Amino acid sequence: MLYGVVRDFLETFLAHTRDSYEAPLPRYVEDELRGYLKCGVFAHGFVRAHCDTCGHDLLVAFSCKARSVCPSCAGRRMANTAANLVDRVLPAVPVRQWVLSLPWELRALAAFKADVLSALARMFVEAIFARHRRWAKKQGFGEAPSGAVTHVQRFGSSVNLNVHFHLMVLDGVFTRDKQGHPLFHPAPSPTRVELDEVVRQVHRRAVAWLTRNGHVVASKEARSQDVPAQTSLDACAAIAMGRGAVRAIRDDPDPEQENAARVEAPPVDEGSVEHDGFNLHASVAVAAGDDLGRERLMRYGARPPLALDRLKRLPGELIGYRIKKLRDGRAKHRVMTPLEFLARLAAIVPPPRYPLLRYHGVLGPRSSWRRDVVPKAPAARSREERPPTKHREGESRPSGACDRSGPTAHRSGSSRERSPSTPPASVADTVATSDRGNDIGAVSAKAVLLAPNVLSAKHWSRLLGGSLYATSARIDWATLLRRSFEVDVLRCAGCGGRLRVLGEVTEPSLVGLVLESLGLPREAPRASRARDPTDLMGADAD
Repeated sequence: MLYGVVRDFLETFLAHTRDSYEAPLPRYVEDELRGYLKCGVFAHGFVRAHCDTCGHDLLVAFSCKARSVCPSCAGRRMANTAANLVDRVLPAVPVRQWVLSLPWELRALAAFKADVLSALARMFVEAIFARHRRWAKKQGFGEAPSGAVTHVQRFGSSVNLNVHFHLMVLDGVFTRDKQGHPLFHPAPSPTRVELDEVVRQVHRRAVAWLTRNGHVVASKEARSQDVPAQTSLDACAAIAMGRGAVRAIRDDPDPEQENAARVEAPPVDEGSVEHDGFNLHASVAVAAGDDLGRERLMRYGARPPLALDRLKRLPGELIGYRIKKLRDGRAKHRVMTPLEFLARLAAIVPPPRYPLLRYHGVLGPRSSWRRDVVPKAPAARSREERPPTKHREGESRPSGACDRSGPTAHRSGSSRERSPSTPPASVADTVATSDRGNDIGAVSAKAVLLAPNVLSAKHWSRLLGGSLYATSARIDWATLLRRSFEVDVLRCAGCGGRLRVLGEVTEPSLVGLVLESLGLPREAPRASRARDPTDLMGADAD
């Protein structure tokens, strides 16, 4: 449905923005929307994988690699980011999620001005690190650092522009023992007083920085959404931050939601505070040994802005996006015209050189702590000494990749791999005060020694003995699909053997010949021509 809406109304939307505003949409927005129409279309080329045993072929179309509009590519980025973080960045220590929502007046500034976004993110992190340092000094740890990863989300739950931060903080501080090994000291959960102090500090510093750098911040009395837009992107942002039309519509029956009406409402979140539009809560935490929970939390921070199962067509060429389930089979939907829907998508697209993932503290790329803190794969063993890894019946290791840059091989038998039956060294060892020397005095009984900081046996076993381990920041196509969906796409559907990646097919004549032999269309779907946008606007449309 999403593809059909973009294909049918994109040209009309672009023509309307060019004719109605002083400046058209930025090139990066138009490129992402047009690129989505080419994503997964075999007529634009594909990668061919072949089985040498039975001759079976698998064709994989190229992807657009978009960061927001395309649910498939954004979902791949989500899974890739989470796997890389939990395997190669985050140590096995408690992690707490701190979420900061910005006032309405700051959302457009943070959405399109990279300096504003960076300043607000830095202030947020520094306020939390200051809270950790104060606690560490009271415990006698001195200037003990911490670490964090920031996920920047530009969207809310209803296709709206809502820039906010999901800060995944290592819930404690680091020190070193006499041997120089890092020690982690878990911090207590924040109180409402501490949350209020953090949010007030962010507010105070943000106002001072914005005033000093000449950024205009509207007052509370100027929160009207009828601000005249100077460019088409400004107009899209104003639409995306507006409430729009919300209606209760009879939803499709969902077996999982049949008894939702009898479920008691959750208690009020006590870990949330608000000050002058800044909202902060920090009630979600993951235990030290829960690597699967950490990966799910990282996926939540890097999730795509759209869920396809929430979209539905309504009479009169309207589009509905489900916001919340109600009683009696109804659901609250945001009802939009196609042009309003595309305007909201355009506002959510992140600008170039606008990072959505940031590292802080001991996890920063220039930190002297990073090498000792981040986890590592189990110790390498030579090929002669390594016994063959055993897999469950019917399983085979993934190898190969499909990407526009050409096929790459996933070396599942690399020197970084270890059999699940051989447990690696423990990541978190409890340090007793009398057993470990320490140059900072008495050590808490809950201190965790990260030496050697190796992935746990449980984590390594979940990765099938390392065959699904994230060896780099970008995981190959076949490994990521197997890790996300437990589907080995390079296993031949005919004989169960292994598929071998042959290469890319991009020559138009050869692409057409292959597709014609398979009974697939040789031409890509064409976008509809632009038409009069008046028929697509509601009575209250701008």
